[in-house]
Amino acid sequence: MPSGRRMPRGLFLALVTIVLFAGAAAGAEIRPRAEPRTGSPERPGPSSAPEAFGGYLYSVSSVSDLAFVPFDSSVNYSTAAGTRFRFATASPASFGSTIVLPAGAVIDYIGLGSCDLVGGRFSVGLRRQYADGTFTDIDTFNTTPHGGGAPCRMDYSPGVLGYQIDANTGASLQLFVSQNPGAPTDGSVNFSSVEVWWFTKVSPAPAAASFLDVPTSNPFFQYVEALKASGITGGCGDGSNFCPDQPVLRKQMAVFLAKALGLAYPY
Repeated sequence: MPSGRRMPRGLFLALVTIVLFAGAAAGAEIRPRAEPRTGSPERPGPSSAPEAFGGYLYSVSSVSDLAFVPFDSSVNYSTAAGTRFRFATASPASFGSTIVLPAGAVIDYIGLGSCDLVGGRFSVGLRRQYADGTFTDIDTFNTTPHGGGAPCRMDYSPGVLGYQIDANTGASLQLFVSQNPGAPTDGSVNFSSVEVWWFTKVSPAPAAASFLDVPTSNPFFQYVEALKASGITGGCGDGSNFCPDQPVLRKQMAVFLAKALGLAYPY
């Protein structure tokens, strides 16, 4: 944009919203948000087709089998030759690991990569563990029959979970993979990784408005309040207004974007 031009503040809000969604998913693989896969019952889970317009983007956080350890320290385990995929040498047995996601993230799917031709030999689960010892089970499911054509592949939770992490204080996310009773213990079945598919969303709008000129009835209210709560804007003038219809100078845009993205640390 030429230095003498100004950007309408409404357009700028839309730009900041897009940038915030992109920046929140930094460091994780991004895929389009979609509805559960339709078609073959052997492959439930996310599809790669984006929604018609808008929506959020999925970030996929993967945890390698090498990060999982047995819940019981007496359980012996090994890795399959040539793959390093993990398995227990006695069943049943369970492995556990952790994953850290940003507060506010919404988890839609979990997936388990395993070699399980017959199916049902492994199960995967995600749990929210609280500091007082209580917990919430978010999802648990068994592997499906893979068949000889693709014995090693991912299984996904059959439905959209829609579980939102409200805060990270006083709680943690725990992943577990169980080698179910009767599963072979010779390495012919094993697991490779766990995926968690999540996306970020803007915080719900508060009950009261922070700025006199952006009341709760304003269609931009939720997004203006999110900028205010995040410390990205303090309003205009004496801070009692936001001036939503005023143009944005390039120097003001620099402040908004730098604060929103935490710019810049080169190392």
